[in-house]
Amino acid sequence: MEIKPFDYYESAEFFPDYSETEKAIAYGILGGVPRYLESFYKTLPLEENMKQNLLREGSFLNDEPQTLLRIELREPSVYNSILEAISNGCNKVSEISDRIHEEKGKCSKYILTLQTLRLIEKIVPCGESESSKKGIYEITDNYYKFWYRYLFTNKNYYSLLGTDGACEEIMEHINDYMGPVFESICKQYLFRAARERKLPFIPFKIGKWWGNNPLLKAQDDVDILAFDKTGQKALFCECKFRNKPMSMEEYDDLVTASNIFTNVKEKYLFFFSKSGFTNPVIERAKNEGSTLLTLKDLYEI
Repeated sequence: MEIKPFDYYESAEFFPDYSETEKAIAYGILGGVPRYLESFYKTLPLEENMKQNLLREGSFLNDEPQTLLRIELREPSVYNSILEAISNGCNKVSEISDRIHEEKGKCSKYILTLQTLRLIEKIVPCGESESSKKGIYEITDNYYKFWYRYLFTNKNYYSLLGTDGACEEIMEHINDYMGPVFESICKQYLFRAARERKLPFIPFKIGKWWGNNPLLKAQDDVDILAFDKTGQKALFCECKFRNKPMSMEEYDDLVTASNIFTNVKEKYLFFFSKSGFTNPVIERAKNEGSTLLTLKDLYEI
């Protein structure tokens, strides 16, 4: 039987004294594997845990991905390069092969192995078939995503900075890293809400959507899009992990994106924001029946 990792809500129980923001960031760093979550002490502040149990050389989390790849694979250096490339935004086979200087065919075989190990997954725009040419690859586990983005790339640099300096530099830009993680957290929230019948409908298809917006004559995306089984109802979500309230401009962006889907008869707008919403957005959402959710709401379901 496959044992799946905890979701964001279950993982938060490891850190009962953390704020909602700290719980979300801890999940973004560690993912939902119990062994990784246990490596952070619930009695220590988040940044102190990072310094002692992640950034410090010799700590379990400091080199765990390397240990796993050496055990599981014959050519860990190539797989390391692929995972590092994906963690830094190269998420198509052509982009990955260019980054690691490897032939596309050979690169595809390595990628298939990583998929078999459940370290990466292929995602396509919500509503499209698995064979869609728009498919991209993402690292599935947050801890690996974090480790390859920061520690693998900057190991020598961080050793010169020291744990205090490295932690300060990472946390200074943590919101950039947390953006996609927050989308995943919001998606998990929707699954929980659906099970408790707290959504307008039960999603049949759910995921991120990206593609051409003929209204803008430009590429556009929806952070989370969900359809019911008939395709007549859809839920559109905007997710922002920032230090400022969500603005009207971001509200308008989601409305514009939702207008592409002319076949959908019932549209529901959900907005997720780490730092709440401006007063005009709150008033408009009330008038239009849109749903506004903060981090606190996500941890009180």
